[in-house]
Amino acid sequence: MPKIVLDQHQLIIQKSLKQLAKNLEESSNNNLITKFFFPQNKPQSFYIYGDVGCGKSMLMKEFFTSISKTPKLYFHFNTFMRQIHEALRDIRKEDKKFKDELIEATKRVTQENKLICLDEFQVTDIADAMLLSRIFSYLFFKNTTIIFTSNSKPTNLYKNGLQREIFLEFVKNILLKNCQVLNLNSPTDYRAEYTKNLTKRYFINNKKNRQTIKEIINNLTNSKPPKPTKLNVWGREVIIKKTYNNIAVINFKDLCQTNHSASDYQNICQRFSLIFLFNLPKLTPDDVNEAKRFMLFIDEIYENKTALIITAKVKIDEIYNQGIGSEAFKRTQSRLQEIKSDNYWQASKINLV
Repeated sequence: MPKIVLDQHQLIIQKSLKQLAKNLEESSNNNLITKFFFPQNKPQSFYIYGDVGCGKSMLMKEFFTSISKTPKLYFHFNTFMRQIHEALRDIRKEDKKFKDELIEATKRVTQENKLICLDEFQVTDIADAMLLSRIFSYLFFKNTTIIFTSNSKPTNLYKNGLQREIFLEFVKNILLKNCQVLNLNSPTDYRAEYTKNLTKRYFINNKKNRQTIKEIINNLTNSKPPKPTKLNVWGREVIIKKTYNNIAVINFKDLCQTNHSASDYQNICQRFSLIFLFNLPKLTPDDVNEAKRFMLFIDEIYENKTALIITAKVKIDEIYNQGIGSEAFKRTQSRLQEIKSDNYWQASKINLV
């Protein structure tokens, strides 16, 4: 992607992150005797929020890369929570009993690292919402420095979610007490800037476009017949019905109206370099589960640099505008804009530009 010149709003956040990096590295340099006789305040954790595409992830990745002496981990938040759930499942299969299985799972996932970066923090699942208080109470108790990025102001998280009043206790008593909140209010959506030289990869579903897609697939596969591919995900078989080596053709119904997990989507996106997704509908407020699965799928597409071509009933900004999680879905819309751009495809696993 082209190098971006930081605007004044991004420079303010960058300055805070650079100071934090300095504090962390200096703290890592101090020996045990110095730390005992001259204790220092622990470095401040940050919660950075702002509109989609304004550069939050870019700034956090720059910060994370600059850290060389402090033990650190970087997660997309969906990946972090998936690993917590997987660790819990493994712990419950073990003969050994733990006083607190969730804390043990948190230890295993975070590995006692002193810095954790969590990109795109969002809460759309009641099961996750109920776990966060104990997870982050433990991490902050262990003096872990945590950087969050999110599209939402802390008090706007999990909007319209079940038992939200309990979740807001976590926000008030843990998140806000341990984090400095920084608003990146840059007016520019930099992802949208990447789409200026766009060639078409998101098609409205009509007869003409279906014929165009058919021709694209025939050209890429030399008109060879497709075959199914079986993926093994945690002992389960996930079957993709139509594949051509590193290309998959998947219907939205099979992808998001079936009870797939984030691990399924991760394996699909790691296995294939290009995915054709057909028949993306307009999602209604009743399609909460479908919207959540689609968000997870697009996150894995993005994280794995998988190329994507879509046929859809409506434009990107009309896919899911009402219902639980519709605010968080704005990030997915922004990512879809970027995923169809030349710059994304040039950096993807398959370069067909």
